[in-house]
Amino acid sequence: MKRAVFLTHRNPQGYRIQQYFPFLETRGFNVELCTTEMSFLHLLERIRGVDVLYIQRLLINPLKLPLVRKFAKRIVFDFDDAVMYGAKGESETRRRKFRKMVLASDAVFAGNRFLAAEAGRYRRQGVYYVPTVVDTGEYPVKAYEGSSTRPVVGWMGSSSTLHYILEMSGLIESLLKTGCSFEVVADRPPEPGITGMTFRKWEKEKEKAFLLGFDIGVMPLTDDVWSRGKCGLKLIQYMAAGLPSVTDPVGAAMEIITDGVNGFLRAGSDEWKAAIEELAGNSGLRKKMGRLARETVEERYSLHVWGPKVAEIMDSL
Repeated sequence: MKRAVFLTHRNPQGYRIQQYFPFLETRGFNVELCTTEMSFLHLLERIRGVDVLYIQRLLINPLKLPLVRKFAKRIVFDFDDAVMYGAKGESETRRRKFRKMVLASDAVFAGNRFLAAEAGRYRRQGVYYVPTVVDTGEYPVKAYEGSSTRPVVGWMGSSSTLHYILEMSGLIESLLKTGCSFEVVADRPPEPGITGMTFRKWEKEKEKAFLLGFDIGVMPLTDDVWSRGKCGLKLIQYMAAGLPSVTDPVGAAMEIITDGVNGFLRAGSDEWKAAIEELAGNSGLRKKMGRLARETVEERYSLHVWGPKVAEIMDSL
């Protein structure tokens, strides 16, 4: 039986790791998950002779990378963030590590077109665009029965990205005055808080219910390299639940959203306010856009489509 080992940070990202396991097992792989909590020597023992080592987001120390390359028959490097940049932008150290990872791998999986182009700077073949996807079967679709008297504009994400919400606090306060509600679902509330905003603590078991409680999903972004490296999971989740969305025209959002069809691409507070007010005042438009949003995810960002593709690529290396 073939072996595939997935190596990632301490907190595995299921959207690019575990959900692919069944598809690999169908192709005859025995799959194992390892994290950086494991010592390097123990890791080398686990990957000795492995058919495919799938490294997710990690930039292996250049001194250790040759050993990893020697022990694994094939390597897949997967990344869904701008890992080649540092917190302050360009980083020579991270860029050098990224280049070595790309060159040492047999295949590179990039989560959006911007990231694929970054990897393409160092190799012409073996770079695959693999978007972050969801299992649409796990997402019930918003039922638009009647019109909401107070449409809910919602944002769901981790506390590490709450700064995007704080940066639009003025817009949120303005929307609250027009009859909309605004909900934030995260592991902790934004600080400082926004007057009138509703906070709900994220729970995995309630995630889909929280999404169905929204009428409009929002994903504010700033136009920088880190945002351009994001793969739009939040947006894809809104759309899988049949919600129309408003987002900035940055990075993967421009790949996912067809403006005016399955959501709105808008820049600046005035454009955002106009788009949200248009959706809030028209339940028929929300329903139409939500339906097309769901269709987009089913066709282009679903596990049903990408699971077999990822497994086939890994099996063919």
